[in-house]
Amino acid sequence: MKNRLVVAGVAVLALAGLVIAGCSSDKKDSASTTTAAPTTTAKASTSSTVGNVLPPIIITPQMANANEGGTQPVPPIKVGDTVVFNMGAIAKGVTVSIAPNTNPSVFEVTSKGSNDGTVSMNAGGKAIAVGTTQVSLGAGGAGVENFLGTYTLVITK
Repeated sequence: MKNRLVVAGVAVLALAGLVIAGCSSDKKDSASTTTAAPTTTAKASTSSTVGNVLPPIIITPQMANANEGGTQPVPPIKVGDTVVFNMGAIAKGVTVSIAPNTNPSVFEVTSKGSNDGTVSMNAGGKAIAVGTTQVSLGAGGAGVENFLGTYTLVITK
């Protein structure tokens, strides 16, 4: 019986030693990783893009034209930018559609917003040329027919 207690005690001490050794080597590894990360990030942060992908421009309901109750300006949009219309939670079965814009040579609609019950997606498009266009959004389906607003997009070089 005493031998079992001694063996169990040694096993617990050995396990504790492994845990402590494992923790101490993790700290050294994470410290060296943390030191290296800012160097890599600093070199990559010379532009506002990550790799060759531009960040999307997010348009919200508050950015509708002022005569429709908009209270915030549409952010600057440059040629090549992706524009996402975030109209909030889209109910299952509803589709957010973008009406043909006033200047299709400036802005290309690339997706409708929808929720099929498994995934929810925002409507969006891409700025393809310098100019100004107005884009209107509406929601339909699942017994909902709503006008969501008109947005004036000014696209620069």
